Amino acid sequence: MPKIIRSTAETPQYKHSILWRFETVYKRGKICATMVDKPSWEMLRSRRYCKVSQYANSGISHGKAWEDSKVNRLHTLRISEDYASALKRRPGPKGRRSSRVLGATPDDSFIQSGQRPNGLPHQLRGEMNKLFQCEASFLQRLLRESMEYKPPKKKRVNLHMPDLSVAIDEVYREMIRRDNDLRFHPAFKRMWAPAICRLIELKWLHEEARKKKAKETTKVEV
Repeated sequence: MPKIIRSTAETPQYKHSILWRFETVYKRGKICATMVDKPSWEMLRSRRYCKVSQYANSGISHGKAWEDSKVNRLHTLRISEDYASALKRRPGPKGRRSSRVLGATPDDSFIQSGQRPNGLPHQLRGEMNKLFQCEASFLQRLLRESMEYKPPKKKRVNLHMPDLSVAIDEVYREMIRRDNDLRFHPAFKRMWAPAICRLIELKWLHEEARKKKAKETTKVEV
């Protein structure tokens, strides 16, 4: 993974929790031919793993590095059935719009063979990508609000994805540095795969609670 050097840039004009980082100018060092199978938190926040998208509601989408089966092993995630159902109910396309892989030049671009990534595995890679773009302060608040969280009945999902053990360990260490009580959070009781499942579930529950509160506020004002 090439080193990403962040140069100075003007203060972003808006405070979007994710998109403001993409206002920063990046300079990429010498490109390495091989990819990292255990990316760090910072690597997952780079342009290789996270892309700006005009089609996604969040403004970003996960790069093809998330799903490259030549590098990434097949892993099994056990997410809550409620969360899986909510992802399936979401409006809009649930797969990649194009099979084209962009290269450094037009001649280096090519059409990827095989079926386009789609369905629940594709959505989960997108949700994990969005989680790692969140600021540490937001993740800290998310965990602090859910110290008693216990996931309901789970659903198994097999998918090609990076080994997130390094990134999750970095998230864990940063959380306990900020709040030592978070070392006992149920999300971190097991290995990295259950941890990432609990984290994306908590982010989804937080978003649902925020939407519900917004609707109630609107009704009161009317």
